[in-house]
Amino acid sequence: MKIAKALKLKNQLAGDVAKLKERLAQQNSRPAKQKFDYDNREVLAELRTKTDELVRLKAAIAAANTPIYDQIFRLAELKGLVATLNALDTKAGVFSEGSALSMASREVEYVAQLGKVDIDRLVAELNQEIQALQDALDEATHTRSIDP
Repeated sequence: MKIAKALKLKNQLAGDVAKLKERLAQQNSRPAKQKFDYDNREVLAELRTKTDELVRLKAAIAAANTPIYDQIFRLAELKGLVATLNALDTKAGVFSEGSALSMASREVEYVAQLGKVDIDRLVAELNQEIQALQDALDEATHTRSIDP
């Protein structure tokens, strides 16, 4: 099975596990006169089976991804850096500040070490590297196989 297909299966299994956990919690205790929709012993058995399957699949994916972990980690860190850069306040210049209720308006001059143009340029450069990494990882997940 290709890594890309295994990743989709992993997400499906993770969803199944989450639903079974929710069902287990919702079905465990009811008033004596209210009938249970599911037998929690069966739900628990299915949950354990799905959990075992998910663990085996995650381990197989991790083993297959070992040669490209550096790219996976770099991609995640670059995306985090882009988010940080995009969130930076780049306010620069003189602004009138103050609340009409509590104090008179006053002028405050702001200076940004990295301006909007600088941030946009850096983000564009990082996005090029992100796209190249994503393309390489997409290629790897569609061509490399795992043995689940």
